[in-house]
Amino acid sequence: MTTILAAVTSLAIALIAWHFLLWPRLLARAARRLPPTPPAIAATLPRIALVMPAHNEAAFIAAKVANLAALDYPRDRLRVVIACDGCTDGTAALARAALAATDLDAVVLDHARNRGKVAMLNETIAAVEDDIVALTDVSAMLAPDALRRAAAWFASPDLGAVGGGYALDRPGSEGERAYWAMQTAVKRGEAALGAPLGMHGAFWAFRRCAWAPLPADTINDDFVLPMTMFLRGWRLAYDPTIAVHEAERSDPAQDARRRARIAAGNAQQLLRLPGLLHPRHGGVALAFASGKALRVAMPAIAAVALAGTLALAPQSPVFAALAICEAAAIALALCGARLGARAPKPLAVLHYAAAGTLASARGVARYLLSTLLGRTAQPWRRAA
Repeated sequence: MTTILAAVTSLAIALIAWHFLLWPRLLARAARRLPPTPPAIAATLPRIALVMPAHNEAAFIAAKVANLAALDYPRDRLRVVIACDGCTDGTAALARAALAATDLDAVVLDHARNRGKVAMLNETIAAVEDDIVALTDVSAMLAPDALRRAAAWFASPDLGAVGGGYALDRPGSEGERAYWAMQTAVKRGEAALGAPLGMHGAFWAFRRCAWAPLPADTINDDFVLPMTMFLRGWRLAYDPTIAVHEAERSDPAQDARRRARIAAGNAQQLLRLPGLLHPRHGGVALAFASGKALRVAMPAIAAVALAGTLALAPQSPVFAALAICEAAAIALALCGARLGARAPKPLAVLHYAAAGTLASARGVARYLLSTLLGRTAQPWRRAA
């Protein structure tokens, strides 16, 4: 029995080390060996419909419209669609007022009932007749050349979608800043192995002909939609030179809710897109297993590792040393939580990782319970 417990515990520890330490290093090396090479911007540009769902975005909508008006893209090749989803703060009126001062070809769709982002995307994209659809968040500010850089990738007829980079202007914590810097590096590595696993939802673009409506209860649309395209045979690209900056600053509670929702989406993706694990997808399958699948299981794996180490510590110096290391890590993470914004970077990052694991556990558990009970996802809500 002790042998079995030691084997299970050792496996759990190995998976934790692979997911958090070894796998990111492998991705970083892959990204260095095969960096993405953005194509030259073509003289002839495709028609783009820039679709922007919005729910109670009064604080950012005027700045976003000004940001779109500054895009360096031919006005006769660009159409902006702002789909307001049951806004109660005057977002639609503010959007129209801001658009009146620009030369953008734009329309504001003001839906009275809050139905959720996926419903907005399905309905709005279905009505688009342009060659390329670009999706962007209201609080995400685009560089002037973002559309031109994205459009250049579609000179390749097999390309289904391309995603841009993502950076926080004002991270809520040092841990959050490090997390998103890591996510950008991960995307580069995934692209080098075959395809980015999903896109940063702040901005990405795809061929209209590659699109298909999403199930109404989809959680992470910016993962499911591009990866469904990939499974249909379309190529995906990631271009970090497409600069996108997040203007909204999240507080710790808001960030925890977002991470729990992402974790729930990861569980949904694992159940609904198992084809991504097929060996024929090579590096993409390895990335999906090592990144997304292990992230879903990580709270349970961490619990097994902790319990097993504590149980074996009295019998083994090795596991006793591991138990001491685990206790020290937990103590340092709690110190990082206690110090908050004053925490040194290592403590802040450790606390952010620990808090993320707990948020992931809540998100996965909530999704699995909701699935068993037959509940559907709720429409989006803007945090106060």
